[in-house]
Amino acid sequence: MPILMPDVFLTNKEIAMENQTKVLIGGQVYTLNGNESEEYMQRVALYLNKKMDELKSGADLKRMNSKMQSILLAINIVDDLFKERKNVEEEKKRVLALTNENKRLHREIEKTKQELEEYLKVLNAE
Repeated sequence: MPILMPDVFLTNKEIAMENQTKVLIGGQVYTLNGNESEEYMQRVALYLNKKMDELKSGADLKRMNSKMQSILLAINIVDDLFKERKNVEEEKKRVLALTNENKRLHREIEKTKQELEEYLKVLNAE
């Protein structure tokens, strides 16, 4: 079952097992059910409303039927998803590079400490 689902698609047994919250999407109230918190579901609805507002301000929706509008909305949301996934992958690579550099620097510090100890032994022996 999806993480969030309007209650019209669920049985009474499924509804009883989920968190339920009312959200406002596109001027309509929906009851969402899911394993997520009410705060999370409200944030999802807020994001969806934001994306809908962006489309209204940038596209000529009057010439599109509701199916085309929904597809355009979905395309924009998937675009955001793909961009975020790309950002996550880039950040993972950056963290890996920094981790490797950190390890290299620690090895260099250890090597320098050993060299310093050897120099101190030589100086103390003189």
